[in-house]
Amino acid sequence: MHISRLFIYPVKSCAGVEVDALHFDSSGPVGDRRFVITTPAGDFLTQRELPEMARIQPKLADTQLTLSHPDAKDCVFHFDTDGPTHRVRVWRDEILGVDCGDEVAAWLTSRLGQEVRLSVLPADNPRLADPAYAEAGTLVGYADGFPLLVITQESLDKLSEDAGLNVDVRRFRPNIVVSGADGSFAEREWRRLGVGESSQQQLPIQIVKPCERCVIPTRDPDTLERTGALMTSLKNLCRIDGRIIFGQNATYAGEYLAVGTPLFVSE
Repeated sequence: MHISRLFIYPVKSCAGVEVDALHFDSSGPVGDRRFVITTPAGDFLTQRELPEMARIQPKLADTQLTLSHPDAKDCVFHFDTDGPTHRVRVWRDEILGVDCGDEVAAWLTSRLGQEVRLSVLPADNPRLADPAYAEAGTLVGYADGFPLLVITQESLDKLSEDAGLNVDVRRFRPNIVVSGADGSFAEREWRRLGVGESSQQQLPIQIVKPCERCVIPTRDPDTLERTGALMTSLKNLCRIDGRIIFGQNATYAGEYLAVGTPLFVSE
């Protein structure tokens, strides 16, 4: 097995960026889910409420973020992760953010059709992943709950076969795509992935919790149209105890992962 594709999502629930490597800091992949769009009160928003977020393409470079949209001029601004913090809510977590200012808020409001704000994760991030699953002290940014999401190409191919269409990996918003797994949905049994050759292995990727899916994958990321056949296939192939499961949440204590890196199931 090996890592075949890698992605980051600078702004939670907006378009992703395919990369050749992931670099890690204490909050997970650098540049991943470090920004969140919220209501003026600080409650997070996603494509569930605002599907148009999928058409906003971020580009992150040092302390500059560029937001692009097919129907608007780019919004380019600098941000400060050390500024004054305010309340941000992601699911049940009450965490912190640094507001990115009125200009980007106005740009996003005009694209999304309701008043919103943009916040960046503070340099001193206090948010912990769920200790019932992740190792105590594991930090996470504005991701739903854990720093990484892993899927396999084999599972994606099986879903495409069943649905009768080529399912775009972007629908599932993974950080890591693994190729060469021992059959479709083999990842359901994984607990730990060795990184590198078995004789020279690095720190492992810890598989911590199956990923429960909502309606977001049923939308085409470009047209935003619903794909009923995909939901049917998810129900056929991925419903476990009444929940639709596709992919695995994970953590990684290392500093670097690259496309092409060998992997093996170590537990």
